[in-house]
Amino acid sequence: CCIYPRHLKGRSMKILSGTFCTATADRCLSAPCQNGATCVDTMDDYACICARDGVRYMGKNCDELYDACSFAPCEDCSSVPGDNCTEEVDECQSNPCFEPRSLCVDQLNGYFCRCPSGYGGRDCRTPVTDCIDEPCKNNGTCLLQPEGFECHCAPGFEGKTCEEDINECSSEPCQNGAICIDGVGEFHCFCVPGFQGYNCEIDINECASRPCENNATCINEKDHYKCECLMGFKGVNCETEIDECESNPCRNGADCHDLIGMYSCECLPGFGGIHCEVDVDECASMPCQNSAVCHDMINSYACDCSDTGYEGNHCEIDIPECMSDPCQHGGTCQEGVKEYTCLCWQGYEGPNCEADIDECADQPCENNGECFERSDASHWELDWELSFADAAGYICQCQSGFAGENCSVNIDECESEPCQNGGICKDKINGYTCTCPAGFLGELCEVNIDECESQPCQNGGWCEDGRATYTCHCPEAAAGDLPWGGRHCNLKLLGCVDHKCQNGATCHPWLEDGEHGHTCLCPHGFLDEKCSTRTTFSFSTPGFIHIQVVVEERIRREVDHHVHKGLGIQLRFRTTISNMLVFFRGDVDNHLFLEIVNGSLHAKASSEESELDVIFPGLVSDGKWRDAHVFMAQEGLVLNLKGPDCDNDGCTVIDSGAGEPPFELSEAFTHIYIGGAPEDLLEYSKSGAGFIGCMEDLMIDSKPILPQTLPEDQGHELGCTKTEWCNTEPCNGHGRCVDLWTSYQCDCYRPFHGENCSEEFSWWTYNHEDTVSSSGYDIVKSHGSSFSVSFILRSLKPDGLLFQLRRPTEEAYFSVYLGMGRVFVSSLPSSAPLTAPIFVTNGEKQLLQVEVQHRQVIFEHAGIRYRMGEIPEVSVNSGDQAYVGGLPKEWPSDTWGGRFKGCLQDLRLDSVHLDVDGWNTLNKVDIYSLTYSENVKKGCVSDNTCKMKPCQNGGWCTITFNDFTCSCSEEYTGKTCKERVWCVSHPCVNGGHCVDLPDGYECVYNATFENNAVQYSSGGSLVEPVTNIYMELRTRSENAVLLRASWGSDLLMVGLLDSSVRVEIQLSNSFEPLTFTGVRQVADGSWHRVNISMTEKDRKASPWIITVDGITDANSVPERTGSIRFLNQKGALLALAESFNGCMGAVRLGGVYLPFVDDYKAPQPSQFHLIGKPKIYLGCTGTPVCDSDPCLNGGTCEDLFNKFGCICNSGWEGDQCEMDTDDCASQPCVHGSCKDYLAGFQCNCHLGYAGTLCDEDIDECEHHNCEHGGTCQDGPNMYTCICPKEYRGPHCQWVYPPIQCGKDVMCANDGVCNDGLWGANCTCMPGFTGTRCEMEINECGSNPCRNGGSCLDRFNMFVCECPPGYSGPVCDSNKEARIQGIPWLLIVIPLLCLCILLMIIGLTFVVLTARKKRQSEGAYSPSAQELAGARLEMDSMLKVPPEERLI
Repeated sequence: CCIYPRHLKGRSMKILSGTFCTATADRCLSAPCQNGATCVDTMDDYACICARDGVRYMGKNCDELYDACSFAPCEDCSSVPGDNCTEEVDECQSNPCFEPRSLCVDQLNGYFCRCPSGYGGRDCRTPVTDCIDEPCKNNGTCLLQPEGFECHCAPGFEGKTCEEDINECSSEPCQNGAICIDGVGEFHCFCVPGFQGYNCEIDINECASRPCENNATCINEKDHYKCECLMGFKGVNCETEIDECESNPCRNGADCHDLIGMYSCECLPGFGGIHCEVDVDECASMPCQNSAVCHDMINSYACDCSDTGYEGNHCEIDIPECMSDPCQHGGTCQEGVKEYTCLCWQGYEGPNCEADIDECADQPCENNGECFERSDASHWELDWELSFADAAGYICQCQSGFAGENCSVNIDECESEPCQNGGICKDKINGYTCTCPAGFLGELCEVNIDECESQPCQNGGWCEDGRATYTCHCPEAAAGDLPWGGRHCNLKLLGCVDHKCQNGATCHPWLEDGEHGHTCLCPHGFLDEKCSTRTTFSFSTPGFIHIQVVVEERIRREVDHHVHKGLGIQLRFRTTISNMLVFFRGDVDNHLFLEIVNGSLHAKASSEESELDVIFPGLVSDGKWRDAHVFMAQEGLVLNLKGPDCDNDGCTVIDSGAGEPPFELSEAFTHIYIGGAPEDLLEYSKSGAGFIGCMEDLMIDSKPILPQTLPEDQGHELGCTKTEWCNTEPCNGHGRCVDLWTSYQCDCYRPFHGENCSEEFSWWTYNHEDTVSSSGYDIVKSHGSSFSVSFILRSLKPDGLLFQLRRPTEEAYFSVYLGMGRVFVSSLPSSAPLTAPIFVTNGEKQLLQVEVQHRQVIFEHAGIRYRMGEIPEVSVNSGDQAYVGGLPKEWPSDTWGGRFKGCLQDLRLDSVHLDVDGWNTLNKVDIYSLTYSENVKKGCVSDNTCKMKPCQNGGWCTITFNDFTCSCSEEYTGKTCKERVWCVSHPCVNGGHCVDLPDGYECVYNATFENNAVQYSSGGSLVEPVTNIYMELRTRSENAVLLRASWGSDLLMVGLLDSSVRVEIQLSNSFEPLTFTGVRQVADGSWHRVNISMTEKDRKASPWIITVDGITDANSVPERTGSIRFLNQKGALLALAESFNGCMGAVRLGGVYLPFVDDYKAPQPSQFHLIGKPKIYLGCTGTPVCDSDPCLNGGTCEDLFNKFGCICNSGWEGDQCEMDTDDCASQPCVHGSCKDYLAGFQCNCHLGYAGTLCDEDIDECEHHNCEHGGTCQDGPNMYTCICPKEYRGPHCQWVYPPIQCGKDVMCANDGVCNDGLWGANCTCMPGFTGTRCEMEINECGSNPCRNGGSCLDRFNMFVCECPPGYSGPVCDSNKEARIQGIPWLLIVIPLLCLCILLMIIGLTFVVLTARKKRQSEGAYSPSAQELAGARLEMDSMLKVPPEERLI
């Protein structure tokens, strides 16, 4: 990007780089050169190189047309602007040079004369000195010129002959006050301080070291710099930040925050502005709504909602005037601003709907009817609920015999036809009478006289009552007895005595007009009066019977009018063949046929105009009898089938022919073919074959056809003879037997074949005993792009080629091979293989199939098909080769897993077999011929895997397929009996658990510790240093020493600190101990597994990690230390449970177990042994905390190891179940009050809410009564109907504007129209309902009739038709009970009366006798005078003491 003067280029490169280029490199960026010119940066400017092609330009920016005259030395020059003057003029044509020895050389716009030696000048005429004389001095170079010579001087010299030494300092090249020293062809500049460069032209940039801080601008000056600081900074290098808050600019207590070059004021709430000088007007945003007055305050405001009708912080809440429910009598309250409006129901008025309009004031009820206001609840039943929607108006309670809204109508009681069973009604005043027909009685003729009451039926017959008659149903006769008959079952039926019914027919006796007779009910297969004619016939070979019938005109006409159902064919059949024709009726154009297709039944009716088709999908070719009836009916084509899998009415399939013209009968229907049809008709069926099997009970157009009347010699036989071929297991259990009626066929399971599946395809073993095996076959027919390869496989080798197809050019295009024990399928070499999901090389016999459907590949195993994916489409052609088990020796097969080792059986390409010995073993089977075979062994033969004697330690070798098993002695195990088993000898005592180790065993125990430490020694037996510590523990001690080991200054300690694991390791080769603590709590009374280990065991120093129950708890990062080696040293101390209460299980250091019971018989080299004979309590036991029954109120105590827990019964809580649970404490009732119970609570929900927790808002809209498309809006315990504009009212039930009587409303059925507040309303006559009284009330809607009675709806009433045995208005009286009760009452009532009479007489006699006896008792007897009424004055006498009184 820089251009240097040639003489400075070598010396100035380093100095100029990056200094001068910066400014000049950007001059061409503005693209100043025009008209295709090229811009070149120069040191101080740019230069444009104008384009030479086409129109030429000149000028600095190549923006002026080229003018050749501007460069020509001649006067009067002319040129064409832009002309490029491409024709050059040869100025030598005029011979301007002096002859003869001069030479003219043509040049652009001139010429040059090359003169002979000694001559010069333009035309070589002037004698001159030339270069032969060496005129140039100081190493100058002489150049011959036309006029003489020219010296090109060496640097530092000038003059015509280079005789003058140039003073390079004369041009003052040294800048900025530098001293210039002249030299030969050069100069040297000695710079003053602050400058550098060849010419001292470079001002040394003192700013290059970036002395100015805080983004200040550095200004480079001569021999120094100056920093221009940004706002907010000061100092020589702008290193000091100015504190703008020093002048306290913020007001009103605001906090000043010093920033760079500025400050900010953090105002107290309620103030604003740059300096917090402004008191913020919180009312400026007009927060108060609905015209409320806002009062500004400091950092707040207050809204005055007075006289607005609103409330709330912002006066935003409309005061709900309706909240107080001011509207009475169910009126709807509509909110307004500072007001409300009550929408009253009809019948109420007033601002609050408080006034009940008295509709009875005008006495509207006639004929002494009593008026009741609808709104007066006192008139109604106690449990009746007043509906304000129906509260308007009045109801007249009419006197008997009158009706109507105002009781103005005299009721015709006979109008409702009350008399039942044909009784004649006669109207009376407020009543009627019924004249009953024979067989009925009762007020309404409702009682059907029970003619069966006299029990007319004899001999166990049961009586069925009728209208004025009865019917006797006689019982079934016992075996050997004659049945009863006659009107009263009093006569023996003799019709079946010595009857002639044959072939198991049922005889049915009858008696008519005193004459005995019988009827024979024939079983299937027989016909006539005695059931003696057989109707069964059969076909043992395909054929047919041709029958010609006459279609009577009556049947044809009835069928055309969809009345007759007899046009059709009915028969019973039995067969085991799945595809054949049963019958064919008609010709090519018009026909009806029935056939069996794939075991299902198919019927079809076809004409020139329409076609009907029905299919019964069930299996009918199972050898069982079935009854089929095919006919044309009103519904269309009908197929009815009776037999297995169908009920008594049969299975019916119908094609109604929707969209088809009606089916027209044809004269061709006179021709019927049974069991088949001629070839030209047979091709119209799907089955295309004649019937083989049995038929019987053939009926054509409802007329029976006997086989004896059919034409002979048509292939049928009388009767039905069938051999059950498959009952004897002819397929030997190796195939499925198919009954072909006259024979059988075995569908053999693979790998069996033959007529009875008694032969099995041979196994072939490939690569037996590591021989090289394969076989090849020629493909002699094409299989296309859809084919399958199937075989039975047995192998243990996971890889190997099974099957491959190759072109005659030996190009492999389809391969099936094993890889990693699975089946792989590949196509062209460039395609990726597909993998089956099943592992197959397990040594078991398995049938596998690979099916290719164009590109899709499907793998089948054990009857399950798996879609593998897609491969490039390939086609199997005739002439291709197939290779099995591998490839010829000279061909590589590693791409497909190498050679297959194992057994193959029944290999097929589609249905064609590929068998090594196919010509000798196969007949009746398609095969491909073997082209070559190499070391393929017949049978499935295993290698002798025991010949190398693999079993050790006395194990016995047994050969399995290409493998072996070793029967080991009790002390050894493993594949080759190599591993020793120690625990079989039960070496552990006291219930210890024996664990086998690779080099021995260990006996694992649990033990209980109570600060009783035990000590161990390794005896120098540890092979490896300890890199991990494992222990199992159970405790509630929060602080404990679990394990401590020491030797000299080396220390290992594992303990508990605040229930967490703490580890301390101090080794002699480290300065500081490694100490770290986990966070997981382990002192909870449960078993825990603790493992402490090095994370990098291969390093000298590594972090250590704690895991608890398999979860990482803590690590020592960044602290590191090495493995623990000192435990092998003599004198090393190892103690367990020094300060520990609880249980320990397995404890291992470096994998070596610390035993609780010493066992010196264990063979492993690395062991720890107990020191001394400490007393260790084996097993884990805790304090019996539950013995004192600490749990109260029936709570169950749970032993939690040295702690108990109480499982409380419902309703109790606390550590010991001592507190009654307050189930209401959590306030579970969302919208309701909570009532606490023992072990539960109950929520009493507020109105409008439901649910166990009162959390369900009852959707009152679910059963709303909003009419006319009104939208229901749910609210708490209520709903509101939002009405369309055409309707009003609480339920949108009234048209708006209100409709009027006579104009808009006409009441039907004598209903009375009344104009109300919300429009016209109809009051209906009794028996009618509806908004316009348009509907008659169905009094039978409530099912009033009991005991099975039938209800008849009448006008304003109902009538019950009672079943036999019942009577009464609602059939609630039992006639039999009444009839049976009459004799009893007749006897009991007189007896009671007689007894009462006798009791009265007896009592009277007793009373009279007693009185008479009392009069004659005592010592005093009155005289006749006393008896006559004589008086005695007793006033003057003394009163007699009571004890002396006689009377």
